[in-house]
Amino acid sequence: MIKKILPLVVILTNLASISAQAQITPSPVNQDSRVPWSEVVNDPFDGKIVYDKDFGSNHATVSSWTRNYIKLSYFQREQEIVSYRNVRRTRQVWRKDKYVEEVYWEREPIYRSYWLSDSPEQILFAIDGVVYRYDGDVVSDELASALANAPEGNMRIRLVWQNQRTQDVMIGGGTVKAWKEVYGN
Repeated sequence: MIKKILPLVVILTNLASISAQAQITPSPVNQDSRVPWSEVVNDPFDGKIVYDKDFGSNHATVSSWTRNYIKLSYFQREQEIVSYRNVRRTRQVWRKDKYVEEVYWEREPIYRSYWLSDSPEQILFAIDGVVYRYDGDVVSDELASALANAPEGNMRIRLVWQNQRTQDVMIGGGTVKAWKEVYGN
C-alpha cells in the first residue's frame, strides 16, 4: 500500500514544482516598436540582442533574444460590443415594373478593440530531433549551442502556458540566422 501512495506523492510534488516555476519574462518591445527586427544590435545593457515578431490579423508574438535570456510576449486583439447605432441604408427594389431606391434603417454594433498580453511558462525548441526547454532562467550552454547551430529558415517553437495548454508560433528565418551571432562562441 505504501509503495502505491509514495509515487503519487512524488508526482504531486513534481507537478507543484512545475506550477511554481517562474514565467518567461515579457518582451521589452511590442509589435509596434521601432526596432530593427531580425537583426543583431548591440545594446548597452544586454549586449548582442535580436528582436523577432510574428503576427496575424488579431495576434502577435514578440520576442527578444540575448546570450543570457529570452523574453517573449504574446499579444491578442480582442473586441467587444459597447453599443449600437442606427445607420441609414439604401437599396434598389423592384416595384411596379421598375427599380426604385428604398431607404431603410439598420442596427449596427459599435466595437471597442484592445490588446491583451501574456507570457508563457516555458518555451520548447525542437532542433535536430532534440527537444530543448527554456523556463525563464539564464539560457543554458546546451540551449545556446543548439540555437547557434539551428538549421536556417523559419523555426516553429512551442509555448507552454500556465494551464499546460500549448501553442505553436513561428520565429522568422532572419532571427534564426542571427542566433548564430548571438549564441555562437
